[in-house]
Amino acid sequence: MSFLRLDNYTVPGFGLQAALSLKFKDEDASGDSSSTAKASKGTKGKRLECKVCIRYRDEADLRSLTSMAEAKQGGDGRVYTITNRTANAAGMRQGRFTGDFRADEQEDTRCWLVSFSLAEHISAPERAEAREAPRAVATQQNPGETIAPAAEPTVQDKQNLTWAERMLKKASDAIGGFDDAGGTTP
Repeated sequence: MSFLRLDNYTVPGFGLQAALSLKFKDEDASGDSSSTAKASKGTKGKRLECKVCIRYRDEADLRSLTSMAEAKQGGDGRVYTITNRTANAAGMRQGRFTGDFRADEQEDTRCWLVSFSLAEHISAPERAEAREAPRAVATQQNPGETIAPAAEPTVQDKQNLTWAERMLKKASDAIGGFDDAGGTTP
């Protein structure tokens, strides 16, 4: 029997079905050729698609589940800790309601078929990107434009140099650097 808990709230009803989806964003990298090459654009967060039946006589359960879906936290949808076999097996630990929340009447079984989605909050790829050092941004300079000389590195900057950068700096200092007028210093 499958169940879904959001923090300390157990989703009510019966016949819960949970399906996990994971999108891989890619782009055609073949140009005009017949190649099937793709360029990866990253992995998007996981999404847990849920369906559950709630009996008409359990109207308060539908009301409480709807309130959970509508809950806000800092202006955004509230983030819940998810306990579900499918979500947890795929590494999805936290999520928030996203997309459509539907409650469709099922007259033959006298219940609502409730469907909703939970989007992963701070996915594993997102955490990995946050750990990576920010990449330096290359700037394009127009020919003939005068560029102001770079400011002297601070003590903090000097301490953040890699081993290779420190060796190159020592070599540059030994040979002689550039003065503010663009010439070399003796």
